[in-house]
Amino acid sequence: MSVHVSVSIREPAGTYAAIQYAMITTDELRTIQLLASLDEPTLSDTARRVRLLEFRPGQQILLEGNLPPGLFFVLRGRVRLSRTAPDGREQVLAMVGAGEHFDPVPLFDGGTNPASARAMSPVTCLLLTRDDLFALLRRHPDLALATLGAMAGQLRELVALVEDLAFRSVRARLARHLLTEAASGAAEITQQELAERAGTVREIAGRALRRLAEEGLVRLERGRVIVLDPAGLRDVVAE
Repeated sequence: MSVHVSVSIREPAGTYAAIQYAMITTDELRTIQLLASLDEPTLSDTARRVRLLEFRPGQQILLEGNLPPGLFFVLRGRVRLSRTAPDGREQVLAMVGAGEHFDPVPLFDGGTNPASARAMSPVTCLLLTRDDLFALLRRHPDLALATLGAMAGQLRELVALVEDLAFRSVRARLARHLLTEAASGAAEITQQELAERAGTVREIAGRALRRLAEEGLVRLERGRVIVLDPAGLRDVVAE
């Protein structure tokens, strides 16, 4: 069990979050993909340095262009990472869930946040500041290797996103996102959210989804999409 004391502070994004100085267990840290394979001394050292943060649904965690507070690990909830164009259009880069992390890049290149992060549900995160992260990397080479591997994986995901936007139709992009979201058979995602992730507007996404429904590949319900034919959606992705 975590033991914590809450302290309210102002975050760089201009929002308020409950930051809790927590006694996090190594078992809790093992639920984080980046940390799961590390040995007990590394995890114990990490547990002494992380802080627990909680965010409300819709609350801004990070703002694109601001200085980063540190590396975030998601314990519970979902976080949307996105970039905003000068005309206000938003491109969703990723949806980050429990066990994943976000915003490592500016900690290593000294720049600002490359994307904004918003809580899509009640979110509980761990925060590891840049100074603490670098101290851990110097002391524990296995953590450094795990971090490099994780960043390489995120780069591959961004390459796949560029490929989607450049070479696939809206229909194919929607099908791919539905397959990713609906591992359990239902995608708890709105048409607006799907449109943002596919790099289009809601009206075009709506028409494409209705066509998928007419073909018997999905069923549209309030606030979610039921995937009826995953194999058929994979064929759409390959079109």
